[in-house]
Amino acid sequence: MRIAHLDTGRDWRGGQAQALHLLHGLSGRGHRCVLLAPPGPLLERAGAAGIPVMRWAPLGEWDVVAALRAAAALRRFQPDVVHCHSAHAHAVGVPAARLARAPGVVVSRRVDFAVAGNPFSRLKYRLPVGRYLCISRGVLAVMRRAGIPEARLALVPSGVELAGAGRGWEAGPAADLRAMLGVAPGAPVVGTVAALAPHKNHANLLRAAAAVVVRRPDVRFAWVGEGECRLALERERAALGLERHVHLLGFRGDALGLLAQFTVFALSSYLEGLCTSLLDAQTLGVPVVATAVGGIPDVVADGLNGRLVPSGDPEAMARALVEALEHPEESRRMAERARGTVEAFGVDRMVERTLEEYRAVLQEQARGT
Repeated sequence: MRIAHLDTGRDWRGGQAQALHLLHGLSGRGHRCVLLAPPGPLLERAGAAGIPVMRWAPLGEWDVVAALRAAAALRRFQPDVVHCHSAHAHAVGVPAARLARAPGVVVSRRVDFAVAGNPFSRLKYRLPVGRYLCISRGVLAVMRRAGIPEARLALVPSGVELAGAGRGWEAGPAADLRAMLGVAPGAPVVGTVAALAPHKNHANLLRAAAAVVVRRPDVRFAWVGEGECRLALERERAALGLERHVHLLGFRGDALGLLAQFTVFALSSYLEGLCTSLLDAQTLGVPVVATAVGGIPDVVADGLNGRLVPSGDPEAMARALVEALEHPEESRRMAERARGTVEAFGVDRMVERTLEEYRAVLQEQARGT
């Protein structure tokens, strides 16, 4: 099968990691792939892996020139399937795929934001897409509420490398987290790996941290990730007097190795498609406390393999974090159960489910349905 992948992300986030996992998995199964993407980590890593790449950087969701450039590249490649991995790729790439007469078109939907009701969004979701690949049941529910026909929706959860799967699962070399934070080797660290974006709601986690350190002054919080909320979070951290306790580490190439050193992984999102960092934490045996939003309940069953708390409730988050820290044996038991439940979210399973949907779309196209 020949598959063209279109992405517009310029940074390295979960969507780009999933696209690269898929490119590796498809290429390893003998399928021919090409990637159209802007200059950035995804383009560089795919190219370094020997996957054909083309620089492609739409200026917005209705960049006609970018659509025509993509259509020309697709006509040369003659794909069976065009897979759009981002919102802008959806808007620009689907018309390009149709201009190039690609038989199959699929779009990954990775966020559980409500579909906007403005005319441009309504037009985008009327474009001829064979399948929307939704990464969680929460995302599926959002798409159903937007009126997308059920036949065009498919559940294809994100995938992570599992223990023993090779291909880079191991946490690998990383800085000594506690030395970086200036604390003792056994000091408890509550960590987060997430972009500093509004929907990740680090502000709520800051307020929870303020309550945690009253009970446990020895606890440190380590946030791995960068984003537009950094300055506001730094100001609020100062206002709460948490500079010694909350460390903003920025983007880290050794994020997985740092995550492996967390005492507890915390996620405070108010919207979340399906957080792959949370899946990584479970794979690595790190106890999890997260908010019960979006796709997170697909992954975490409260009291079984982690803890779930209401979104926007810093007191509940703080209580759950303190409990996780003060009852380490129970936290370890939940983390061990998570090692088993996370196996349903392996990369190989994600690749196979994606291939199933590609084939289904092509069969429907051949039947004229």
